[in-house]
Amino acid sequence: MDLRSLRFLVLWPHKDKMEDCILDADFLPSTRHFAAFDNENNVLACCTLMPESRIVEGQVYSMRLRAMASHPDVRGSGMARELLSFALGHFLGEKFWCDARLIAVPFYERCGWRVRSEAYEIPIIGTHFLMTS
Repeated sequence: MDLRSLRFLVLWPHKDKMEDCILDADFLPSTRHFAAFDNENNVLACCTLMPESRIVEGQVYSMRLRAMASHPDVRGSGMARELLSFALGHFLGEKFWCDARLIAVPFYERCGWRVRSEAYEIPIIGTHFLMTS
C-alpha cells in the first residue's frame, strides 16, 4: 500500500480511483510528506505538512496539516500519534492548523490540539472543525 492507496481507503473512498487522491500541493517543493511503514514497505499511516498561513484569534498558524490517515488495522496502536509528533518535530517553532473531520477530533485532542471553530461541512466528506496545535 502506498500513500495514495491509504488516502483512498481512509480519506477519500468516494473518489473514482486511487490516482485521484493527490493534493494540488503534493508536488510543491515546500510540501513535506511523512509516513510509517510495515516490514514490507506498506504505508500504515501518513500525513502531509505544507506552508499555509491561517490567522486564528490573532495568532498566525503557518503550517497546515493535511491528509492524515492511518490504516484501520493499526488504529489505536499509537502509530499515528508518533508519526504526527515526528512530523511536527521537523518544524520547530511553527504553529499548525488543520481541518479535522468530526471522527478525528478526539485523536487530535489527545495529541494536544484544540478545536477552534464551530462545525462546518465540506461537501461529500462531512463535518469538520478547525483545529490548532
